[in-house]
Amino acid sequence: MPYKKFSTPTALFAGFLTLAILICALYVAKSLVLPIIFAAFISLLCGPAINALVKLGIPRVINVIVVLSLMMGVIFLALSMLTEPAQQWWSKLPDLVKNISQEISKVTSDASKEQGSILEMAEDISLGEMQTNTALSLTKSVITETPTIFSQLFIALLMAYFMLNYGRTLFRQSLKLLSNFSIKRKAVELVQAIQQDLSRYLATITIVNIGLGIAVGFALLALGVEDPFLWGIFAGLLNFAPYLGPMISMVCLGLVGFIQFDSSSYAFIIMGTFIVINMIESQFVTPTSLGKRFNLNPLIIFIWLVIWGWLWGAMGMFIGVPLLVCLNIILERLSMFGNFYQVLRTPETKKE
Repeated sequence: MPYKKFSTPTALFAGFLTLAILICALYVAKSLVLPIIFAAFISLLCGPAINALVKLGIPRVINVIVVLSLMMGVIFLALSMLTEPAQQWWSKLPDLVKNISQEISKVTSDASKEQGSILEMAEDISLGEMQTNTALSLTKSVITETPTIFSQLFIALLMAYFMLNYGRTLFRQSLKLLSNFSIKRKAVELVQAIQQDLSRYLATITIVNIGLGIAVGFALLALGVEDPFLWGIFAGLLNFAPYLGPMISMVCLGLVGFIQFDSSSYAFIIMGTFIVINMIESQFVTPTSLGKRFNLNPLIIFIWLVIWGWLWGAMGMFIGVPLLVCLNIILERLSMFGNFYQVLRTPETKKE
């Protein structure tokens, strides 16, 4: 039977249809796919340390258990230390709402009667009602989302344990199904490139964000902000989502300064300090640490994060850039796509 060549409109329609099905599948299967992705990231982060311990003669199973336990111990210790100050700041939200309402009423005191009546209705809301509503919403969110978060975290840890212990064996057994030696070699090279480059990216960006959080914490400490390292950790975590995360951190730090000092000028000082620290990190530290290989196009990153944020919310933005790095590695290794991977990178990294 002769080969039938599809027309360009047919190919485009098939491509868009495939993309639409893939997007719907990712949206529906979020609770299933997210633990798998997090498990893969955890295994990539812990893999180098575990491999180094294996070379010392320690059994792999023991290494996996010890490294995962240490990682989770550090996370839970940090969460336990930050729970109390985070609750204190959360309790200040009603005061912030009241202050903003009062500022609006002062600015618009000469407005029309209808506008004045709306503001009076807003001012008549008692602080106790705000606290009650806040407590109810917080309780509802905790009750509904906490089991899901902990169950997905537990599943991700179990998957990471099995990936670290048995992932290599499964990969070797899968290679036996391939008859062509060149395809086997390309598969091995692709997996090794993803493991090495993505683990390097994750480890480097984690260290950079830890440094950013420490720098922001000391800067806020010098400015007299309460619980400075709580907000430093907050800024470091949000920095895993480039551009969008720092914007949210800047706004939140400005609100923190306004709540504590009741001064818009001091809030702008805090925001400006964070912008300076973030610019140093994003323009000098991160590019120098990662090199040109991971210097992705900012426009591509922004659009990519918006798409994943729309699909999976905040967690989608956090894992968006590592997924983009992985896509860049795959496109670079698969020669069938030519040099298309260079589209993802900044103009400075293109080959002449």
